[in-house]
Amino acid sequence: MSLAQANKNLKFDKRMTERNLTVGEVSKEEWQKHLEQLPDLSHNVEKFTIDGKNASASTEESH
Repeated sequence: MSLAQANKNLKFDKRMTERNLTVGEVSKEEWQKHLEQLPDLSHNVEKFTIDGKNASASTEESH
């Protein structure tokens, strides 16, 4: 893979956001449009407490 192709693949990579916005690789409008197109994956979240126990399991156990 060429360096140009690798950079293209990283255009919307979260780790490159600040750099790409600063140097003009991505406009704020492009970035906002990209964010709006991302799927909502909040249903995949597993909640937990600081002590490491699963929050939903501990809530279910207390009922």
